[in-house]
Amino acid sequence: MADYHSPTIVRPDIPRGAMTLLEHRLLIGMFSHEGGEDEVYFFAEEYVNDLLHLDLPEVHRLLEADPFPESYAAKVIREELAKLDPAEGELALDMSVIGYEEIFRDIVKRCDAIEDIEVVAAWTCTKMRPDGFGGMATLITADAIETMSTGSFLDEARHRLQSAGQAEA
Repeated sequence: MADYHSPTIVRPDIPRGAMTLLEHRLLIGMFSHEGGEDEVYFFAEEYVNDLLHLDLPEVHRLLEADPFPESYAAKVIREELAKLDPAEGELALDMSVIGYEEIFRDIVKRCDAIEDIEVVAAWTCTKMRPDGFGGMATLITADAIETMSTGSFLDEARHRLQSAGQAEA
């Protein structure tokens, strides 16, 4: 059996004060993290966790404390709470659908010290499978989110080289 991994890093370190408590809680649930009270370095040694389980009292406390009630994280959590069965004791979040990109984008918008955030991932596999290797990079600014995988790069480069070859002919 092959094991697929996606080690990931986030640059730069994120100032702790640039994140709301809710954003911080979501990000530390998705990523491993290091750092003190001033800055947090987010990374994933094997993969970004895409399934979070949060206790409802904690979720409500984080929403009440959120100084940016219109943030992406707050809106998404409210939408997920509205779908929840009232008898549930926890909120399960599929972060593969929700994503972290817009959370980081809100942080960039609010933090003058950060111009952009880079998320870089490698895709590896314990067996030499054609679909098990590559990577991607995402650049997040206040205005845009751009992502390119190695597959996309190869497709674009191939197209450019073929177009250049046809122009010479």
